[in-house]
Amino acid sequence: MTRRPLVAASLSLLVPGLGHVYGGESRTGGAIIAAAIVIGNLNIIVLPLIAIANPHLPSAPNPQAVWTYWIPRIVHDIVSFWSIVFWLWAAGNAYRSARPKASAA
Repeated sequence: MTRRPLVAASLSLLVPGLGHVYGGESRTGGAIIAAAIVIGNLNIIVLPLIAIANPHLPSAPNPQAVWTYWIPRIVHDIVSFWSIVFWLWAAGNAYRSARPKASAA
């Protein structure tokens, strides 16, 4: 079966790992889908907890505010950034894996 790299990349942009499944790499695709579910659920769970714990920006300089307000938000932003990087990597990897393999001559 001929697989189209752009279709594989598009599927992985829709659901990370789906392009790998389309490209014939079911185990890799399944692992990426599982990782995306875990990462997504962690983001969905952590963000409301951060917002509920410290809903207001401290008005006065307070060293405790760094740990209670800023650090959790920065950690969430970093995790979100790497989630996006993971998502784009999955699409690029699906594109690469769906390309025709060079035959050994």
